[in-house]
Amino acid sequence: MDKRKFWSRILYVIGLAMMAIGVLALVGLLRARRGGLPIDGLCVFLLGSWLMPLGAFLGKSRYRKFLYLALMMTLCGLIAVFFIAMMFFEAHNPPWWTYVVFACPICGAIMSLVGAVLVIVESFRRPPVPQDGIGTV
Repeated sequence: MDKRKFWSRILYVIGLAMMAIGVLALVGLLRARRGGLPIDGLCVFLLGSWLMPLGAFLGKSRYRKFLYLALMMTLCGLIAVFFIAMMFFEAHNPPWWTYVVFACPICGAIMSLVGAVLVIVESFRRPPVPQDGIGTV
């Protein structure tokens, strides 16, 4: 196995693990406290979501563009959430339109998780073996 495939597999596994840890931290922190924005879980998820397209780029996966789009949706959505959290930090009842912003990072996160599973399955799948013996040495 060449180095590119080896490192891409390592990045896939680490990225998926970091996304899972980020989701668990996010859910745990949301249950523990009722206010504020759980930034640590979001940052861990974002870092794992960044490692997946990097591994797909190294491994030349066919799901690269899907993961690029998922990363951009997650990143832009989280930046928007941070800005809205800064604007309405003191407000106990923010305007209704602030909740619409959460759709982008949630869709990006779901796309990142689905893309991670697809890329890992593609990475560990064996190449097809020719049936007629052509291509064998």
